[in-house]
Amino acid sequence: MMLQSLEKSGISFEAGFKHFDAKRPTLLMIHGAGGRAHVWRNQIFPLKSSLNTLAIDLPGHGNTTGNAGNTIHEYAKWLTKTLDAFFPQQPYVMGHSMGGAIVQETAFLNPSLMKGIILVGTGPRLGVAPAFLEGLLANFENMVETIIGYAYAPDVDRRLINDGAALMKESGSAVVHGDFMACNQFDMRDRIARIALPTLILCGEKDKLTSPSLSEKLKNAIPESQFDIIPSAGHMVMIENPKALNKRVLDFILETER
Repeated sequence: MMLQSLEKSGISFEAGFKHFDAKRPTLLMIHGAGGRAHVWRNQIFPLKSSLNTLAIDLPGHGNTTGNAGNTIHEYAKWLTKTLDAFFPQQPYVMGHSMGGAIVQETAFLNPSLMKGIILVGTGPRLGVAPAFLEGLLANFENMVETIIGYAYAPDVDRRLINDGAALMKESGSAVVHGDFMACNQFDMRDRIARIALPTLILCGEKDKLTSPSLSEKLKNAIPESQFDIIPSAGHMVMIENPKALNKRVLDFILETER
């Protein structure tokens, strides 16, 4: 029923279940700038034996209807409505990069809609280099190649970089630039300490886009949060080292459920 309702409302997704199991915790996943639900495939399917796993496309991304947001606050309002309308049982919500910013904002504004949050490769502020913002308008395809080159650890399989660049290019210049602008304007530093949900913070040890120091700032600010650095991974940690990330995510959820 949940999946049919999402579909009818114009929200596209990838799910690890056909029939929702009310006895299991639910993990909802939110992608980053210029991304889509597809980036969570290494979590959706391996974790489906223990959790109801579901990743959604943000508005204007993938096949979700509506326009992409211009601010993190806009996306957070949309996520709030989605959680309220389709998730009567509170899920754990995991966000990557821009998705992590959206989850932070939503957790601050509407904590009652979630059981806990998982922040992956993100920070309380997400400044973007002016050259990235300018390049996404002036020379979109080349700038995407540059950004994706920074997004993976140096020794990663080149096919992952090619796939990542192709996926971001599909979103188009206007959406990707808007997402990076939204990231650049995002700043939760004065509010982050007021998040009171169970929180897990994860970051790839070789992340060059959102360095582990940003995750440490989240850890230091959010009361009783947990923090781990995932080895052998850059910014796209859920793709680069899914086994380590999945184990930490599942352990956190099962611990919180006890």
